[in-house]
Amino acid sequence: MLLSQRMAGEVVAEEVGEVEFPLAYDIIVVGLGTSGSMALIAAAKRGLKALGIERLNSMGGMGTSGSVNGYYFGSQGGLYETLDREAAELSESVYAKSGAYNVEAKKYVLEQEAVLAGAELVFEASITGVYLEGKRAAGIQWIGPSGIRSAASKIIIDCTGDAEVCSMAGCATSVGRELDHRTQPFTSVKVYAANRKVSWINFDSGCTDQRDGEELSRAILFSHSQHLEEKYEDGKGRMLYLAPLLGIREGRLIEGEETIKLDHFFADRVTDEPLFYAYADIDKHGRDHAFESEELADWFVGSNLGAINVTVPVPLGAMIPRGFDGLMAAGRCLAVDHSLSTCVRMNRDMQKCGEAAATAAWLAINKGVPVKEVPYEDLVGYLAETGCYDPANDKGYQVAYPADRKPPQRIKWLEDLEEIRSGLASDSPGIAIWSAFRLGHAEVGAALREWLSDDDAYLRKHSAFALGLMGDEAALPELRGMLAERDAFQLKDCRKNNQMRGYMAIYLLGKLRDEGSIDELERLVCEPEELNKPIYQGVDTSDIFKPKKFNEIYFQFFSHAMMALLKIYGDRPGQRDRIGGILKRAVGHDAYISRITGQKPGTYHYSIAENMKLIVERKVV
Repeated sequence: MLLSQRMAGEVVAEEVGEVEFPLAYDIIVVGLGTSGSMALIAAAKRGLKALGIERLNSMGGMGTSGSVNGYYFGSQGGLYETLDREAAELSESVYAKSGAYNVEAKKYVLEQEAVLAGAELVFEASITGVYLEGKRAAGIQWIGPSGIRSAASKIIIDCTGDAEVCSMAGCATSVGRELDHRTQPFTSVKVYAANRKVSWINFDSGCTDQRDGEELSRAILFSHSQHLEEKYEDGKGRMLYLAPLLGIREGRLIEGEETIKLDHFFADRVTDEPLFYAYADIDKHGRDHAFESEELADWFVGSNLGAINVTVPVPLGAMIPRGFDGLMAAGRCLAVDHSLSTCVRMNRDMQKCGEAAATAAWLAINKGVPVKEVPYEDLVGYLAETGCYDPANDKGYQVAYPADRKPPQRIKWLEDLEEIRSGLASDSPGIAIWSAFRLGHAEVGAALREWLSDDDAYLRKHSAFALGLMGDEAALPELRGMLAERDAFQLKDCRKNNQMRGYMAIYLLGKLRDEGSIDELERLVCEPEELNKPIYQGVDTSDIFKPKKFNEIYFQFFSHAMMALLKIYGDRPGQRDRIGGILKRAVGHDAYISRITGQKPGTYHYSIAENMKLIVERKVV
């Protein structure tokens, strides 16, 4: 048997011979946060001998220790709803009212439910090793209040959020986006009392690598310090505490027996055996859209559909590390790519993920088969009992908050040319752009080319967007024109994150690797007078020592131009010397960061501006 551990950041597996474990369980859940709490309770309720290990001193993760006691999106149904109702009832009678439930009430309900179901709990403990028999996980080692302990387990469920167990076992994982491995920004939460109610407020506080203890510590100290004030005035709320758990939105992601990918999703290549449905917009909190994958940028930037809600069916294979047995992952570390992880991470859905993983583990143990061989119909039959699996949650694509404030409406992609034309000729062309893109050039390319000559500026420009997404160079003159005029029109498709046509055009010029736009892109990123253009006004940028707001518009134009130049640099060898010089002039100093952000190091906005320099240093030879 091997004991696989992490030493100085590296995974090291050592032969330890036969091991007689002092403890043995059917299932061990590592991490009792959003998904782990439900996994442990669901397993114990099914009669499994279950152990839960948690590094903090309570269950619930971001929903308790992180003080986020409400929900954004996610789908209905599942064990969590019963527990939320119990926590809400306690909030009415015992604890102070606070959002959907009081976090202390939910801590109490989760722990009581786990103990009454027969689960064992170990708090303030961290995993230190995984025992392996070949590719089968056989047990774990941890350190806690009682020292170093170990236990055998038929199945281990990794609910650490960062795939700590899977990574330690040697499973394949990935972190962040392909370009620079950066993850989504984390959030810091302040809890305060106002109007006889406990409330919370959060903000995106920066990016961090939570695998690095020193970096994570700096992130905690800096982000929490931003909530502090020299003087607390009456009527503005009394600060109670800063949440001890940062809102980390993304960490390691496993490679699963099935990995959910955004490009597959957009091509309708989804599982026909879902255990539950994740539901949200592609909730990309970061502002550096230019550096995301092409499939995400096509949707978010090129089509302005960032706030459209999508339904993602999640299969069992996404919870099983590829090639391993006796080991599962539940929660935000499941097998999903970076681009889609922005959607498949909502608290409701991650609680359902924990319940689904535990139910699959219970069936595998009862039937004596590997988890991946659990009969699908049996599994969803049990999950349907609590509503964790519910076909009614398959909502497809939805406009969640349309302008007329009607209930969410399911989107039907357009196929009729007249409907597409009408959509493109409006101030909300996103659905028409994406519909044309889905149909493809053979179906709509000729019509789009014809509309490029129309007198209607909306139809002409938005047809260019659709053609640009398809890779048709007929769009280039119109796209170059939008760049040259710094087209400031902001589309109206979304309740948030509406894009400006000017930098949408820049994104597509980069996608097309357009050498004809280099001169104008150079002017945008290098000429000092660029910032004097009317489009960027409204933000005080006159004094780099004077506190001022993040210049969102300038950042979007600048960052998209930088990325467009990098794409042309990569595919047009004859332009590399020139473009390399442009990029180095643009970010070869730190003054550009002050122009964009006006903020001090450590802030999220400063970090994403600074990151452009780091990308150029890595990409330009």
